[in-house]
Amino acid sequence: MKYRVCLTSEQRARLQAIARNGHHPAKKILHARILLMADRAHPKGNWQDQQIAQALGIHPNTVGRVRKLFATEGETSALGRKLRRSPPVKPKLVGVKVEQLLALYAEAPPAGRRYWSLSLLVQELEARGIVKKICRETVRNALKEQGITLNRRKRI
Repeated sequence: MKYRVCLTSEQRARLQAIARNGHHPAKKILHARILLMADRAHPKGNWQDQQIAQALGIHPNTVGRVRKLFATEGETSALGRKLRRSPPVKPKLVGVKVEQLLALYAEAPPAGRRYWSLSLLVQELEARGIVKKICRETVRNALKEQGITLNRRKRI
């Protein structure tokens, strides 16, 4: 079944602004151009899927998918990317583990050290068995979310 695209003048103006200004993601601009070319309510529109695909250098299935999204779910779904329900990799530091990291940070640093460095925190988290393996950036981000930034000055 072929899905029809009939744009109102407001929708057409919005899509033209997206397609022409270049300040949006490339996919969004491409999808706006597809919808403008597929618009049956405009004399310069009403292109066939094959014509649109050839003109834009994309696969005809992409054109059909954008048409279908516009007809069934609306303009925002056709232009935007679908949000993931869950991240591709589960976060290693959540809930109790973040609390354990904060408790570790609140303790005095190891003997011979004046402050906690990211490397020391990573080593200690792994040594205590809180996590099997973790990178410094993950620890830094977890601390940053709690409003903590490490520096080399002595802790107060």
